[in-house]
Amino acid sequence: MTLHDLTHVHFPHTQPPDRLREIEKHIHRSIERCARILVDSQFIAEEARQYYGVPEHKLVVAPLGFAPRFHPRSAGELATTLHTFGITHRQYLLCVGTLEPRKNLALAIRSYLSLPRALRERYPMLLAGLPGWQQDQMGETFRHAVRDNHIRLLGYQDDVTLAELVAGARLLLYPSLYEGFGLPVLESMASGTPVITSSTASLPEVAGCAGTYVNPQDEDEFKAALCRLLEDDAEWHLKRQAGLNQATRFSWQRCAQITAETYFDLLRP
Repeated sequence: MTLHDLTHVHFPHTQPPDRLREIEKHIHRSIERCARILVDSQFIAEEARQYYGVPEHKLVVAPLGFAPRFHPRSAGELATTLHTFGITHRQYLLCVGTLEPRKNLALAIRSYLSLPRALRERYPMLLAGLPGWQQDQMGETFRHAVRDNHIRLLGYQDDVTLAELVAGARLLLYPSLYEGFGLPVLESMASGTPVITSSTASLPEVAGCAGTYVNPQDEDEFKAALCRLLEDDAEWHLKRQAGLNQATRFSWQRCAQITAETYFDLLRP
């Protein structure tokens, strides 16, 4: 079996009740019956040991990869798409993900709104992939920022458009409370876009030395990281290159090879 994460343990309120019941009904028996359990990260392997007592010999880490559409692109290559959204190459911040507590996007929004107005006018924040966002939950300050066009709600974007938005952003903001891997972080690094992310769960394992890490509960720390990477071009370029280097450690080919070898190993007499 493959165990992607333990969201059902840490954030059960983010799962539909019927799905949660099915997970709880089957997971213990499945873990006991399996000869091998594939996981996306060493972090999840540790969690499987801690919460379910899975012996180490049963666990196989098969890190995920990124699609070819995530790669560095020039301003010219992105001109048509960025013009559609009324934004400029490297002159916006990007958040991706669904609206749920563990994604912690409210922290990124609050930190962004506390930036000096001049920075917000230069770098609007784009929220992609958030159907059903309820603006009333964020209060009048958030609504005012949307009216001022500092925060822009893009809704769902197709795969190609999202990859282009990632490649053109100044930063990807990903302050998730919990991830079994964190694909957007890897995809952003592969695109040449630095990432501000959480110092929790699997995220440091994925981003390595390329990540700019913050306590996902600390608004001031997030704001300081934002200011640093918006104002310090030298550090931005260092993080960009570190991210491109870190991304080379991951591929779907490697993930598939580890997965296939695990199955073949069990099929041998």
